[in-house]
Amino acid sequence: MIAGALSVSALAAGKLTALPDRTSGVHSTLRAATWVLRGSALAGYAVLLTAELRSPRPAYDLRRWATVFPLGMTAVAALVAATATGVDWPRPLGRVLLGVAAGAWLLRAAGFLAAASRWPRVRRVRRVLRRGR
Repeated sequence: MIAGALSVSALAAGKLTALPDRTSGVHSTLRAATWVLRGSALAGYAVLLTAELRSPRPAYDLRRWATVFPLGMTAVAALVAATATGVDWPRPLGRVLLGVAAGAWLLRAAGFLAAASRWPRVRRVRRVLRRGR
């Protein structure tokens, strides 16, 4: 929960930093907030990723989406922060993190489809569809 909130906050700070017509004091504060929040979001990303790798849960669980969301948001926040602050080194990191988040999303989506295929209601719909052919 906290990792997602930090990621969204880092994204919002990056978007605000990128807005034109800011006084230098406000812009400097927003820029610093962007970096602090992005660093905190990256720490949360590392914790989530470590927890997932340490205790993998191959069976589908709806709660796993709470891990996928912060992974994606942290990656996007890193990309936005790089653009907003004019610092290029976080951009490749953001792309790698986005790849990891996309992989996690695909695994969760595949797990959902596999779990849904075992639900009685879905089985009935599949049988009805097969009969209709």
